[in-house]
Amino acid sequence: MMRRLFDLANLTLLLLTGIFVYRSFPHLPERIPMHFDMAGRPDRWGGRGGFVILFVVPLVITAVFYVLIRFVPGLGASARRMNIPHREEFLKLPAEKRDVYWSLLKEFFAGLAVAINLLFYLIIRGTVRIAIGETGLLPFRLMLPALILMGLIMICYIWRLSTLPGKLIRGEA
Repeated sequence: MMRRLFDLANLTLLLLTGIFVYRSFPHLPERIPMHFDMAGRPDRWGGRGGFVILFVVPLVITAVFYVLIRFVPGLGASARRMNIPHREEFLKLPAEKRDVYWSLLKEFFAGLAVAINLLFYLIIRGTVRIAIGETGLLPFRLMLPALILMGLIMICYIWRLSTLPGKLIRGEA
């Protein structure tokens, strides 16, 4: 269930980001901020073409996560490629029990991609505001929702991923 929700959120965020970049591009000045210091002040500027790269980066990151989602279970079939608790016992489990773990891992990658896509969407919106002169800083509070979501997803899923193999082995899950 969560995996489908994360997939939909990723698609929606990428579409919203793409539409925003497409609609904003003609209105941007020739010089736009490309990097920010810890206070949110632009400390490197570039041309408008660099703005498109801000959209390409989350596309590439999302593609990498979904490639991992597709191929991780196959990579995990080899014991030396895995670093999970109770590895040897886990590998002895029937495939349907191991699939519970792989499904959770796929859900984690999709959820992490949502947080990253949200972060880039917010950064791109802030970059446009600075470029057109609406504000001079990229406010930290603007990115806070994405950073909180990222932290919660990491804490929740890393905990679940680290405890699930033992539960599967003991027959608790």
